[in-house]
Amino acid sequence: MSLFLKDILGQLPKEDTYNYRDSNKILFNTSNKTCVIIDDDPTGNQTVYDVPILTQWDLNTLIHEFKKETRTFFILTNSRSLSKEKSSAIYKEISKNILKASQLTLRDYTIVSRSDSTLRGHFSEIEAIKQSGDFNKAITVFAPVMFEGGRVTISDIHYINENQKLVPVNKTAFSKDHTFAYMNADLKYYIEEKTNGKTKAPNVVSISIETIRTMDVNALCTLISAIAPGKYCIINAVSYSDLDKVAQALLLAEKSGKKILYRTSSSFAPSYIGLTPKPLLDTEQLIDPKNKNGGLTIVGSYVPKSSSQLKHVFENNNQITTIVVDVEIVLGPRSTAYLESIISNINKTTESGRDAIVYTSRKLITGNNAKTNIDIATKISQALVTMVNGIKVCPKYILAKGGITSHDLAIKGLYMNRSKVLGQILPGVPVWEMGMETRFPKLLYIVFPGNIGDEKSLSEIIKKLS
Repeated sequence: MSLFLKDILGQLPKEDTYNYRDSNKILFNTSNKTCVIIDDDPTGNQTVYDVPILTQWDLNTLIHEFKKETRTFFILTNSRSLSKEKSSAIYKEISKNILKASQLTLRDYTIVSRSDSTLRGHFSEIEAIKQSGDFNKAITVFAPVMFEGGRVTISDIHYINENQKLVPVNKTAFSKDHTFAYMNADLKYYIEEKTNGKTKAPNVVSISIETIRTMDVNALCTLISAIAPGKYCIINAVSYSDLDKVAQALLLAEKSGKKILYRTSSSFAPSYIGLTPKPLLDTEQLIDPKNKNGGLTIVGSYVPKSSSQLKHVFENNNQITTIVVDVEIVLGPRSTAYLESIISNINKTTESGRDAIVYTSRKLITGNNAKTNIDIATKISQALVTMVNGIKVCPKYILAKGGITSHDLAIKGLYMNRSKVLGQILPGVPVWEMGMETRFPKLLYIVFPGNIGDEKSLSEIIKKLS
């Protein structure tokens, strides 16, 4: 039987429409601490603006941010493209460096482990943070909601809202991911699954939407403060009103001494730091009129949504030059000469003022296990990096489609160390301004997650930027 969001909303208590967001901003700012968001994929900044993004996490870099009293910053790890072992090693290193930087600068901090709203990623990263930082007695708040993408949690079941129809995430293609497959949409059992039974579902605490909407904030704070150390706590929510209110209770609990580690998706950050909502970016103000070159879109994501968006571009953007990257050739012995010909084509196209879209062939090539799959993905991503390394003409913009793709192109292709999120061009699609150290300073760089938007979204952005 189909489940519709409107029917669920009719059964819930009314939203608490008080403006908790502004109060959260005051609470967070007066805490004099830094919120460090460790992101396993470069798309997690899709709900914020005027926030720095770092690609390095050495001690000196972190000390610099703490001394500047940077309120919030992202650290991009791209750990979703790595093995579980490499991911855990990186999170342990980052956590140790954050703790040491905090001790040396006498500045407190919060860690948010940002991951996918469709539940893909290394859940083991939470344990790595606990082992290396000072979170061994913390509770872990799990809030994978991402409203811009229709991801909501109701009665501990995590759904994707598709045209008002609620689909449990374990009934979607995301749960069949060739690296991060899972069986459970019930987050209590998802946690049991991902901790290999170490945490049993009945031992997971959850805060329901009914509780959030009917309790006052101080009562919610008391409820959270009473959760035993080491426990997981699921946050249910269908709107920012729900999330803003519970975020205030969490801030108050921290203020009273409760230690909390967060594993969330993208919607949590603006609620927690009290970021005032900002309209979508005006593309006319973004584009430099002096740059007469064409724009460049690079699609590496293989998820079905990306492929349907790509198909829509082919059918509706007649003025764009399409360049396919045959993955089988890239993985073979003729890769170098093949990529050189593609680079030449890109340079000629953008220099002529035409927009170009470069995409990997849609046939998914997989190995025998998760490690082999990651190795194949890494080789394909490296080929796209080689292409960006070879670009001689600064495009009007670069749009990267897919998490691994956008990360590697920014860091390995453009040599980014630190950039700034300007805002969103579509809901859930952030625009960065490249730092001065990059190959093309102040270049507009659009990070388009693989699982965001409808089939028209990519086509709409390309048309806007043209």
